[in-house]
Amino acid sequence: MRLTDEQAAFLEKEFQLSSSRIAMLSINEIIELREKCFEVEVEEATKADNENADISARGEIAADIVEVIVDYLKSSKRVAV
Repeated sequence: MRLTDEQAAFLEKEFQLSSSRIAMLSINEIIELREKCFEVEVEEATKADNENADISARGEIAADIVEVIVDYLKSSKRVAV
């Protein structure tokens, strides 16, 4: 799974996942990570909606990571997305 430095830093800060640990995640753990990132995205989108503002950088990065994970899972062909 290819993450930008910014995305890797986000995962380290939010979930205490180092780049080396991310590289060792099982498919099930990757799916769980996708769900956690989606929860962050929804949380930040809800805040933005309530404040009539744009989604925060935190929400944008989480959303981008969800896309990266979905693309990775599709390419792995080991799991339905």
